[in-house]
Amino acid sequence: MTTVALAGAAVAERVRAAFPDAVIEVTPDSLTVPAERVAEVARFLRDDPDLDCKYLNCLLGVDWLDHFDVVYVLSSLAKNHIFVLKARTTEHATPVVPSVNAVWMGANLQEREVYDLMGIQFSDHPNLRRIFLWEGFPGHPLRKDFLALPGGYKPGLQRFPFEFPEGQRAYPEVEGTDAPSAPAVPRLDQPPAASESPSPSGRGQARPERSRRGEGEQA
Repeated sequence: MTTVALAGAAVAERVRAAFPDAVIEVTPDSLTVPAERVAEVARFLRDDPDLDCKYLNCLLGVDWLDHFDVVYVLSSLAKNHIFVLKARTTEHATPVVPSVNAVWMGANLQEREVYDLMGIQFSDHPNLRRIFLWEGFPGHPLRKDFLALPGGYKPGLQRFPFEFPEGQRAYPEVEGTDAPSAPAVPRLDQPPAASESPSPSGRGQARPERSRRGEGEQA
């Protein structure tokens, strides 16, 4: 049987009835709440008998450059439907979102992963520490400002090699500026020719059969 995606507007109506000022955005299949309200809204979605979102499929962070969203994909196994809840932070430098570990214990390691790689602090988490990188690692490598340079530029190529816009062979938008740039990378019109070097000596030639010492043969 196909799992049904709950309509965002229908769920938002039920949430607004319980928390009148909690919903800040609604899409066809999700709703967004302020980060500070997420724990109580999550508990409501879990305990409401019609919504019954008792299972947390996954949670993840989204970096919008000026704020973060934490996305919770929820399911009701009994009612066979799915829904997406989002918590939005108000700033980007040091985002804080309440932990939902007390609502869904499956959030424990997933919140640690988001903290480790994106730097989102989950308040009231029972053991918030890095899960992949070591303590003291400088920064959070999935943030869009990780290793950012002055002027908003990032190190490395501004575009993948061989993916220039039509007719371009370089990065004209950074030429003649103080911005970091990469050397021009030519686009290959033809794939590199296969090597025509001769095969190693003896390859492909029949090997002489080695004699086998039989009974009665002398060394």
